[in-house]
Amino acid sequence: MRILPSIFSWCLLLALVCAGPLHQQCTAQEKESTGGISSEKPMVIHSDTLLFDQQQGIITFEGKVKASSNDLVVDCKKMIIYLNENPSNGSSLESGRIEKIIALGEVVINRADGGIARAGKAVFYQNEGKVVLTENPSVQQGPDLAEGHRIVMYLKENRSIIEGSAAQRVKATLFPKEEGDQ
Repeated sequence: MRILPSIFSWCLLLALVCAGPLHQQCTAQEKESTGGISSEKPMVIHSDTLLFDQQQGIITFEGKVKASSNDLVVDCKKMIIYLNENPSNGSSLESGRIEKIIALGEVVINRADGGIARAGKAVFYQNEGKVVLTENPSVQQGPDLAEGHRIVMYLKENRSIIEGSAAQRVKATLFPKEEGDQ
């Protein structure tokens, strides 16, 4: 029966892709509290321009944006970072806690383990430990590829949902694995 290996390959693809596009090798406690993004490790971002609106708590990077954090590299045209406000000191800059990151324009997310996600837009929800990919999203692990209308990766739960629409059904291309391949 070829159906069972296909189901296994599909589950393996989802597990590999959503196993941590935003997380590092860290303790279980850190993963649980941060959704996989360590607040102890810096995020390094390169771009052509940076605009910081301290009053709104928004940082905008534009032009050939490359953001690196832990085992993750995000390339896009524009990245907007929303900071949580800390009521105790009134300054978004001082609280420095990321609430949400929006990556726009030819978004490519590369993981150190080889997983790649592509989309026109990616929204990283820090507190929820989730990433939502829209605008022709796809995820790839090795030669295996899955596409849909919208992809939601739940990092804390190590699972993904690929949704279709009336105009674009879910499509998965899975290659058979050889004995001993992981």
